[in-house]
Amino acid sequence: MTYRQFSLLAWLGAAPLCAQPSVDQILEKYAQALGGQAAYQKVTTRVLTGTIEIPDDNLTGTARVIAKAPGAYRMTLDIPGYGTVETVLDGAAGWQKDPDNGTRAMSKKDLAAAQRDHDFYREVRLKDLYSKMQAAGSDTVAGRPVLVVEAETAEGPGEKLYFDAETGLLAKRDFERVTLEDGIVQYEVLYGDYREVDGIKLPARIEQRAPDNTMIFKFTEIHNNATIEDTAFAKPEK
Repeated sequence: MTYRQFSLLAWLGAAPLCAQPSVDQILEKYAQALGGQAAYQKVTTRVLTGTIEIPDDNLTGTARVIAKAPGAYRMTLDIPGYGTVETVLDGAAGWQKDPDNGTRAMSKKDLAAAQRDHDFYREVRLKDLYSKMQAAGSDTVAGRPVLVVEAETAEGPGEKLYFDAETGLLAKRDFERVTLEDGIVQYEVLYGDYREVDGIKLPARIEQRAPDNTMIFKFTEIHNNATIEDTAFAKPEK
């Protein structure tokens, strides 16, 4: 074998390692890492309980999330010294509640973002939830190599999704939201402590970072296919 032939074979062998995976390949690996689409879609409800920590204010409270396919969602946070904070979707409408502002309906843009974020099968439906997705190279998150996917939305700014190159699991999201009080707010959400529950993996630790605060959710109990009545997603009281 000549040196030229050896070099060509070596290059051909290395080429797949250098190639950037396609969006479809990244998302398929993600779905398989979670347990597979079929296993995911056997679940129709979920209840998560745990804590919320707000390190900047030295606060710790309780967190409870209930969700039902295809898009009903309720998160209730009880924070000592502040009060109850809720985010609720009944599928078609959404509300937010906190001690400062009471109960208010979501704006059209906020509702669209919430419906996308809290779609019950979001993890295995990403290509259906975004108008366009494209591979955007590689990066690192917490010292680990990740593959980056840029996702565009129909109603405004898109976001970046960072998938662990080895495990395939989602490690981070970057996105922005527009509020009346603060204008454009950049968010960074980190996912960790994935746990297998009924054959599928879910992140038990979610850290949401914004310029003015950080919130850390730690879920200690996760129950799939619990009985949840539709009335659980009623509009919060004032």
